[in-house]
Amino acid sequence: MSTLSTKANDIKWPEIFSLGALNVSVVISWIAYHEYQPILLENFSFDHLSDFLIVSKAIILVLIPALAGLLADYLLGKNGKFFTLFTVGIGATAMIFMIVASIIGAGPVGALTPYLPYMIILWLISMNLFISPAYSMIEAFAPAQKLPIVMGFLFLVTELVYALEPLVVGLVQFFGDTLTFIVGGILISVSGYFFHKISSDEVISRKKELMEGQVKPQSFQSYIAILVIGLALGVGKAFLVEYIPASFEANFPDLGNTGNYISFALLGLSAILAFAISKKVAVLDSKNTLIASLIIMGVGALVLLASTSVAISIAGGIITAIGFSILNITGLPFAINQLSVKHITYGVGIYIGASEMCGGFFEYYFR
Repeated sequence: MSTLSTKANDIKWPEIFSLGALNVSVVISWIAYHEYQPILLENFSFDHLSDFLIVSKAIILVLIPALAGLLADYLLGKNGKFFTLFTVGIGATAMIFMIVASIIGAGPVGALTPYLPYMIILWLISMNLFISPAYSMIEAFAPAQKLPIVMGFLFLVTELVYALEPLVVGLVQFFGDTLTFIVGGILISVSGYFFHKISSDEVISRKKELMEGQVKPQSFQSYIAILVIGLALGVGKAFLVEYIPASFEANFPDLGNTGNYISFALLGLSAILAFAISKKVAVLDSKNTLIASLIIMGVGALVLLASTSVAISIAGGIITAIGFSILNITGLPFAINQLSVKHITYGVGIYIGASEMCGGFFEYYFR
């Protein structure tokens, strides 16, 4: 095998590591947002906007990734510039972090206080401008058959940070609100800069190569399949993150915060399992693996819904976590393989947006 052929079949780990670092920055930012948003609304007398912001967040998480993907594909096709929207999203997010930090530092009597709700909405939008462009780049970092391995690593990094949320919350509480938002802006801008610097040449050359050589037609059925898989992924995460804590609080009130700890533990289990089995899953038929993951996750969700005991709830959570692991490492690669290169970012945006639908519903319902 030639050296060129060997390199073409390699996973480009520096690019993947930089995307993982960006993911960690995003997750930490979301944890900080969820920790401080209710506190800020109360301190600045915007409590009445709580429901509005929850609904706005849900709508933004669903719509903006797809719209950003559509625009990114358009810019790539028109002038070959793929990182424009990514750069705008990173820059705007970092800037808004700093503005919010200034508002917090000035206190409720500050001149910019009335603009805090608008800054929150703009921050939610900017955070989602670069998500679909960033994730759509993984098809330039690894051959199609090795994408589950890439997803296994990214899922491990992302969900372990979510699983360690109590520690992250303790850290942001230690920093305090103003410093947390300053650090958040620095994390996003630095990780975004290094991701752009490390991956830009690779992405542009790979995208141009694929666009010149690929004539794959895009079907409506492909978008439907991506939408369904994204919805299923969102259902799995909503059960693990939202339903289990709420169910334990309602059905087993004597156990206190046990449901939250079980949720964190299941996310950690899911992340480790996904990474451990990613190489094996990569050689399996993607369609059959997806179907199996949906069945496993569905069984787990039914067990959780029918549970009347702690043991059965934990068993249902473990089953759901297993299906969720498999779906995470096969869902996005399957979506990418269904799309022509001219529509990958848009399709990835649909997938990401669909995966957030159920989470938004659960968050509002169990608030």
